[in-house]
Amino acid sequence: MNQHINSIVVTGSAAQVPSDIAEQLGIEILPLKIYVNGKEYLDGINLSPNDLYQKMRSDKIDVKTAAPSIGQYYESFKKILEQGERDILCITLSSKLSSDYLCAVNAANMAQEEFQTAKVIVFDSFAAAVPQGYLAIEAAHHLHRGESMDSVVSYLNTARQKTGFLAALDTLSYLSQGGRIGRAAFLVGDAFQLKPILTIKDGIVAPEAIVRTEDRVFSRITSIVKQKTEGCQSLRLSVMHADALERAKRLQTMLLELYPSIEIPILEFTPVMGAHAGPGLVGVGYYYE
Repeated sequence: MNQHINSIVVTGSAAQVPSDIAEQLGIEILPLKIYVNGKEYLDGINLSPNDLYQKMRSDKIDVKTAAPSIGQYYESFKKILEQGERDILCITLSSKLSSDYLCAVNAANMAQEEFQTAKVIVFDSFAAAVPQGYLAIEAAHHLHRGESMDSVVSYLNTARQKTGFLAALDTLSYLSQGGRIGRAAFLVGDAFQLKPILTIKDGIVAPEAIVRTEDRVFSRITSIVKQKTEGCQSLRLSVMHADALERAKRLQTMLLELYPSIEIPILEFTPVMGAHAGPGLVGVGYYYE
């Protein structure tokens, strides 16, 4: 961590901030929890994405996820504040998807009571996965340039409107098993080989489109990205997948044809994100200005 920076960004592992970037910018990453048949794992620490997705493919397992507790957030904030005069900007998973935001707010209030000269601000990203990570990275860059915390929060309020997320499910079966769609909806979708494309709208997961074939999935995602970001001055893209590398490469190729000058990395979905939708999930996160 850079000892000369007066403000520190904290975010959760669901944001998928690459470890080298987190280290370079001094971003603190708190792992979310994953429960597999009741056994607790920490995201990215003792459960890899591949391990979870292989388990999900081979067995019917019970998978649940949980945000860091108030205590975990408090201990993280306390450790930072004990190092000296520093402020904290914590960027959480959407409050409509998780208790992450509320836990962080409660912990921030506790930390502020103990360290009264410090400022601990919790910002609701209204996002998840790479878009949440883009906000954390951009916030850290702005703080490194010496901008005030209030200025950065104002920037984030605008920036979160310019992030986006699109994901295509390979099958509806995992959502059905988890009770997130009804049995009837699953049977209809399976019978007609429907492939829903999901987005995050106003902080919640929502359908963006429904198509019937694999080729249409990727062409529709590509066209939606183009439509949403048309006229922008700069654009960042990342392709994500849950044990579906070949599908991810197909989507990357189509996006590179549209944006040949942009570097488009392929990332594995953190288990926290893939646990509910299951292996086979492919998506893209974007941020534009």
